[in-house]
Amino acid sequence: MAMSRRAPRGGPVPRAGAGASAAGSRVVTPAPSPVAAERAERMRQMMAPGRPGRVRFLGERLNVQFFREAWSELQKVVWPTPLQARNLTAMVVSVAFVVGMILGGMDFLFSRLFELILRIG
Repeated sequence: MAMSRRAPRGGPVPRAGAGASAAGSRVVTPAPSPVAAERAERMRQMMAPGRPGRVRFLGERLNVQFFREAWSELQKVVWPTPLQARNLTAMVVSVAFVVGMILGGMDFLFSRLFELILRIG
């Protein structure tokens, strides 16, 4: 079976003379909006190598607004009392110790079990 030429994709084929290309289809490009053109120009300027951007002030480099907002959020935190902090720390240390002892004991038992199995086999 011979392969036939396929028509180019891209929608309906226009009549001759209505912006048709030699292949029978037309290319449609939307007109750029002023906002999109400005955004594209800014992106080109930012991505261009060796072009310095606008000079930034020290306040912009340090992002002072971020630190102000972070400090205001830290002031909203309800911090634990020293007694609560001590009790919670003791609880975390004791739970970690107990879990460590359980895992250590299981490790010891499994190592003895595998030694027993390997001696018999």
